Amino acid sequence: MTDLTTPFVVGLDVDGAGAHPAAAPATGLTPAELVGAPRLARGVRRAENAGVTFATFADALLPAVAGSPGSARLDAVTRAAFVARTTTAIGLVPQVPATYPEPFHVAAQLASLDIVAGGRGGWLAAATRTPETADAYGREPVADLAREARDVVQVVRDLWDSWEDDAVIRDVATGRYVDRDRLHHVDFVGETFSVKGPLISPRPPQGQLVVLAPAGDVAPSVSDDPLVDVALVGGSDIAAARAAARAATAPAPGADDGAALAVVDLEVVLDADGRTARARLAELDAATPAGARTGWGAGALRYSGDAAGLSGLLARLAASGDVAGVRLLPAVLDVDLPVLARDVLPALRAARLTAAPRAGATLRETLGLPRPANRYDTRPGAGTRARHAAPHAAAIA
Repeated sequence: MTDLTTPFVVGLDVDGAGAHPAAAPATGLTPAELVGAPRLARGVRRAENAGVTFATFADALLPAVAGSPGSARLDAVTRAAFVARTTTAIGLVPQVPATYPEPFHVAAQLASLDIVAGGRGGWLAAATRTPETADAYGREPVADLAREARDVVQVVRDLWDSWEDDAVIRDVATGRYVDRDRLHHVDFVGETFSVKGPLISPRPPQGQLVVLAPAGDVAPSVSDDPLVDVALVGGSDIAAARAAARAATAPAPGADDGAALAVVDLEVVLDADGRTARARLAELDAATPAGARTGWGAGALRYSGDAAGLSGLLARLAASGDVAGVRLLPAVLDVDLPVLARDVLPALRAARLTAAPRAGATLRETLGLPRPANRYDTRPGAGTRARHAAPHAAAIA
């Protein structure tokens, strides 16, 4: 059950032209414009100014449409790191697969993102299931993807803790930059990889980045350690989404606890530019290339209609107590985001359901999640790994 005193979370995916596989041609932009830095920076700044809690950057090694220049994208961590210097409050959550990439590199890249973003980094950890993706990484397909994803997230979290918070001492007198006693080997040995550690960069400002994952892709916890902070759920209607949220935050078989928060993935097509959402969606569906690789229509809740109706839907989800927030997946970003920023988010703030994140707050503070103690720091006063935290009202303005 979500704490009703915590403002409703509104995330937004800002990948490419939009979540619909036919979004790119609908924008009328060239492939270079779609992946260009100016457009990316404008979109994320607009989302931040509208009060969006966090932005996700979807990613995939294989193009959505084979051979289409409109499917080109830069990798998600690079995009998130770029906009980290042009924003001050919005959380930045790139998608990095929890299967096939090297866990050590994943940990280092995401720790660096959190440092650059001043503690606003997150990780959208998703399982990649196709043999073609494994081949693109130069790996054999993994039979047990659930086990692989669990091991990867566990070792990445171990690596983030391999430097204690005060490991960097910068002792000029002795010529020491770090205290070696505060660096730790993780010594992880799994079925498909092993990692010695420690990491090559200090512990992230948040201690652990906020980990988001589609429900079912990554085990929510292992032993006493949480693996997933925010579970992304879907559903055919509000009742199904609420049930999925309750399931995601409840203890799962083989896990000690569920995710701390559940957020509903919500595909959005809005009335815009004098056209109805129904007409826009029909045109997009008709223009979808055959064989497109896409997550659109793969289980997320969907809303198609006017801004007032979406505001009402979000208000019902916020009042349910089962759902901490939503991640909006706009069909065409350049068309739907202006309506969200102008009509939907202001209505939610006026109803005191949402609040803009405060500049300088970490993503954990904004979401009301505790900063984890370091698992390797056994000194008195190091603290314990608190599972839940009271809402950080001061972190949200």
